[in-house]
Amino acid sequence: MILMLFLKLKFMRFLTHTFVLSMCFCAFAEAEDIPPVVLIVAASLIPDTEPDRVEPAPVAGFYQAIFGTRVVYLSADGRYLLYGDLIDIDKNLNLTEDARRAGRRKVIENLDEAGMVVFAPQDVKSTITVFTDTSCGYCVKLHQEIAQTVAGGVKVRYVGFPRSGLNSSSGETLVSVFCADNRQQAMTDAKMGIAIETKTCQTQIGRHLEAAELVGVRGTPTIVLEDGTVIPGYVPAGELVERSNRAAESVVN
Repeated sequence: MILMLFLKLKFMRFLTHTFVLSMCFCAFAEAEDIPPVVLIVAASLIPDTEPDRVEPAPVAGFYQAIFGTRVVYLSADGRYLLYGDLIDIDKNLNLTEDARRAGRRKVIENLDEAGMVVFAPQDVKSTITVFTDTSCGYCVKLHQEIAQTVAGGVKVRYVGFPRSGLNSSSGETLVSVFCADNRQQAMTDAKMGIAIETKTCQTQIGRHLEAAELVGVRGTPTIVLEDGTVIPGYVPAGELVERSNRAAESVVN
């Protein structure tokens, strides 16, 4: 990834300046305060992909180009590129993670809730999106506590992430769950080791796997809070409720 970015930067020296400028100003007409050379470089880093936005970075003299959950930093003269985490040492804050969270939120918001398995309380205080696999031990443990989680005001939205692929036995089980007449019961039964009826239909699990790649899912369960924070693994229901509701409040505020 980094090598590709640097190769693209070198290739920029051979582009026609006027042509690229016209492309960038069309794509970022609203970014009047961003140096033109920064827009040129940002628009050319990834083939056929424009950044979601280009904006001043938290560090003077640099701008951040955001591609979904990926963030790169460009110097004001377009000469230097930084790829990695930007840390505020005094405040002990990962400033890059702020931008990543916004990207994750967008990825999750683009998923259709109708294609998920949802357990919702009557009074929803917050929502979590969980990448899950019925054959995952810690997914089972998380689900065993779902009544407590929901009672805390948390809406739990399951999306499919068969770790061995859609064509595996666990993938086939997930498809059966998402195709069931009662998805909630089928999810519970499958995670409890109870055989469920084999079914096939059009599901959105393929879209869930694409979203997982963008979010950076590496295993299950992976929990995404409303503010885009990722919890990579199981946490007890009490802690999950607290973190989920706090994340939702931060989005509102």
